[in-house]
Amino acid sequence: MSLDEQARALLSEVTTPKRRARQRIAEPLRNAQDFEIETAHGKVATWRLGEGPAVLLVHGWQDDNSLWSPLIQALADIGIASVAFDLPGHGFSSGDQCSPMIAAAALEQIAAELDPIDAVVTHSFGGPVTGFAMINGFAARRTVLIAPPRGRNKRWFDFAEERGIPEEVVHRARALYAAEVGLRSSFDLAAIAYPGETLVLHSMDDGAVEWQNGEAIAQQWPNAELVLCDGLGHRMIAQDRSVIERIVQFVA
Repeated sequence: MSLDEQARALLSEVTTPKRRARQRIAEPLRNAQDFEIETAHGKVATWRLGEGPAVLLVHGWQDDNSLWSPLIQALADIGIASVAFDLPGHGFSSGDQCSPMIAAAALEQIAAELDPIDAVVTHSFGGPVTGFAMINGFAARRTVLIAPPRGRNKRWFDFAEERGIPEEVVHRARALYAAEVGLRSSFDLAAIAYPGETLVLHSMDDGAVEWQNGEAIAQQWPNAELVLCDGLGHRMIAQDRSVIERIVQFVA
């Protein structure tokens, strides 16, 4: 294969999530309104629990709405509504591809159709997804970024290294990706410098996304506060009781 063919094959693999054998639903959402939001890339499974201004919840790569079960319940307990959805190619949503742009387009459509959205809480890949949506004009009164990566390119190199794919292929894939989405350089969530009130939460033992990512974002976003913890890893931090309490206080 030519360099471009190898690069496009890599690009396809790193933007195609692996689905779980069985879809899951957050327990509080069993009593929620459910929707299938039609998008250009298929139907997106979405739930709204409660009335009035809601907190939009954006899960990470190869995860689903069930991540948010404790937070949804904590918000409901004080009368705050939630909107959760499965990213394209994840959970109950259709589609195979889930680039940040595809996911951001779904987020923007959900926010428009299930308005009012007052705040947004993201985990991991959900951070860059929301960043792309912000570039396109999405805004919320308050933003929470849990374990946010500045971008996703490191994962491409890890993926390639595991399979013995040369670095030149990765660099070419990044260049093709940037050209296709209209970026002049690699995406950097920190560089967006979103001006709204923001809470960044990161565990220093995060083995998937180094905590320095969160630190850099908090330093460049003018109204951001960084909260570091330890011992919660990459995913558990989104379901930790003390973290949830901090998020609820912030968005409320």
